[in-house]
Amino acid sequence: MPELPEVHTISSDLNNNIKGYQIINIGIAENYSVYPNNAVFKSEAIGKYIDEIERVAKNIIVKLDSDTFIGIHLAMTGRILLRDEEHTNDRWTKIIFKLKKNSEIKYLRFTDMRMFGKAALYTQEEIQKLKSRYGPDVLDTTLTPDKLYEILKSKRTSVKNILLDQEYISGLGNIYATDTLFLSKIHPETPTSLLTLQDAENILESAREIVNESIVDRGSTLPDRMYVDIFGNEGSHQEHFKIYLRNFCPKCGSKVEYIKVAGRGTYFCPDCQKDTSKGLFE
Repeated sequence: MPELPEVHTISSDLNNNIKGYQIINIGIAENYSVYPNNAVFKSEAIGKYIDEIERVAKNIIVKLDSDTFIGIHLAMTGRILLRDEEHTNDRWTKIIFKLKKNSEIKYLRFTDMRMFGKAALYTQEEIQKLKSRYGPDVLDTTLTPDKLYEILKSKRTSVKNILLDQEYISGLGNIYATDTLFLSKIHPETPTSLLTLQDAENILESAREIVNESIVDRGSTLPDRMYVDIFGNEGSHQEHFKIYLRNFCPKCGSKVEYIKVAGRGTYFCPDCQKDTSKGLFE
């Protein structure tokens, strides 16, 4: 699933390439439904101009010139592709936005192989409700180590689980949470009750380092090759993973271990990320 760096890359590229364009037509595949329904989605969006594109957690939000918003969540296999008139086909296309600025025509396509992605038309009130569902993300300048420490201690669970819980901390997914904990030298199953303020500071610093590196690398494209940017290009951060998908620890050379945490495949180094909770209750 695309995470913060991938969605950031897509949102930024859209803002640079379709801002100011008018939506002059929308096509929706017969087997696909959008919120609140296909007819309203079309009638409220066609004719509107694109004011701005922003990212909310892992959502791409397109602000139109009438306090109306189009929200897209890519889920597992969603893509947003910007095409010219000569590019006539993309597999798994669910929605096509025909855009115009002066005499220039562009096509914005939302494709989704597994159809877990979502597209919706939101009012201003609904956008605020959407934003309220998410915790701060690691690039939020108001997120301090003290605030993150409070968030981490507010739920009794494992540290990996809370980093993946969008209600508490938004934007991180399995890749970047895994690498964040490796850089922080924290075992992914460490109970939040055992975390210290120093741990919170290390987590925040590590997460920001990794996320910013990935943004520079334009995201990560995994072996399934599903993630691409709006131009159809793959990211390159997969070449710089810290521990995710690795067989041996890049720091000490130990064999990387693989477990499931909160149902997600988790890589960690048993020597660099000691499980300090073992033996506490024996």
